[in-house]
Amino acid sequence: MLAPSAGAQQPAAPAAPATRLQQMESIYQKELSARHIPLLGKYLIELQRQAAGATNKPAYDAEIGRIQQIISAGGVLDLIAMQKAQSGTMPMPSAMPPPVPAERKEALIALAPALAQSVSPTPPPDAPTALIGEAEWRIELIAAGSYDILLHYACPELNQPVKIRVEFNGQIIEKDLDADRTTKNAETFRIMRLGSLVLTGDHRGETLHLSAGDKTSPKVTLKSLLITRPRAPAPNP
Repeated sequence: MLAPSAGAQQPAAPAAPATRLQQMESIYQKELSARHIPLLGKYLIELQRQAAGATNKPAYDAEIGRIQQIISAGGVLDLIAMQKAQSGTMPMPSAMPPPVPAERKEALIALAPALAQSVSPTPPPDAPTALIGEAEWRIELIAAGSYDILLHYACPELNQPVKIRVEFNGQIIEKDLDADRTTKNAETFRIMRLGSLVLTGDHRGETLHLSAGDKTSPKVTLKSLLITRPRAPAPNP
């Protein structure tokens, strides 16, 4: 028998258990975040709508802040732990999102059709979605920093690309919505990143304008326009 050559390639050592766990946790968090953030965004929109006419506005503001905090931290909730904590079978887990630093306040703003100052064509009152040609919202407060602009939309059919355009504080963000980004039907929604908004100072009471192609023949159904802090890059495996 021949002894194995000293220069023969040895099989790669298996990944350490801790590394495999980190990879699995990263995938798990990413998958949960993709599912939770749209639901949290929908809840946030409803809170904002009800807060506009509420008599106990501080309570609504506190809940809005809590949801924004969760979304800023990645949007992942341990629902089983929360349910057990509410039933008294276990204490609330300590790994809740930490308090939001001042620079991360208002880390997510959800602009729904029902919250717009104007929408064309005009949707039914309080409609949760709307065909959008153009719309305007008043932004009460947005802190300085960098933001991603996300379109939460449905668009089942396109004959040609639709140019989505966002204008705020003298900045213009444009992106084409093409046939590759259509949805299964008018009730199926997806999220598309439009671009980045960079603010060097805080802004109060300014108007954001959105347009989506020809306003006389709209193709895009809007659920919300989301303004959120950019997500941190995933750790390398």
